[in-house]
Amino acid sequence: MKIPKLSKPVWVLIGIGILVLAMLPMLGLAHFTTTNPRFCLTCHGTGETADVGQKSQVHPDYGKVGCLDCHAKDGGHFITNGYRGGYEAEPERVSENCVRCHENMKQKTDTQGFKFNVLNIRFPHDKHFTFDVQCADCHRNIAHDLNIEPTNRPRMSYCFQCHPSTDPCEKCHPDGPPAEEAYIPPPARTPETPSADVAQATFEVKCSKCHALYPPTFYNKEQWATTVENMSSLTGANISAEDKALIISYLDTVAQP
Repeated sequence: MKIPKLSKPVWVLIGIGILVLAMLPMLGLAHFTTTNPRFCLTCHGTGETADVGQKSQVHPDYGKVGCLDCHAKDGGHFITNGYRGGYEAEPERVSENCVRCHENMKQKTDTQGFKFNVLNIRFPHDKHFTFDVQCADCHRNIAHDLNIEPTNRPRMSYCFQCHPSTDPCEKCHPDGPPAEEAYIPPPARTPETPSADVAQATFEVKCSKCHALYPPTFYNKEQWATTVENMSSLTGANISAEDKALIISYLDTVAQP
């Protein structure tokens, strides 16, 4: 076959075209693995980790609000910051992305328009923002609620991290407090790993009553001791001194060095 005689600029353009075509599959793979929720779910929706691939009752499905919208800087780009360090679940990152879509919440003083405020909870967002409260401080389960009966809404235990439990119920519940069973959540859904002993089982059962379990390696021994002490003092925790001792004894063996 005779090679056609073309000018040098034409051959350069042809070479560039061939190079671009050769790179398309690589760019497509990079795009899929850094932007597509289906790739995220190959690890985060298998049951080997806490199953975060659950459909939210609040947000649209992954086709409209994907992982990048909440976990990538500025909601993500074609290829976001690389495979490592590009995505975060820290409250600072998530809260920044919340405000991109819900900026009006910074000035909101009432609960008009709330989708699932079935208990008619009074909550002025504007006042909380003046105290540098971040969205994810209260809405950490807005997309991934690990409880068996998810609500994708804040739990009362979150409020007690800042508010004293001695405040009157009517401060937040103008129609009176709800029935007790309405706000005590069931145990959280966790990876299916057998409990090594009673201490681990106590940690899993007691600490998942109000929120999803944090990994035992999330803190070191000193941090866990402080956290368990604070959590056990919250209203509704029902963690006895014996339970607390068991929980701390387990965490001491598996916490960060």
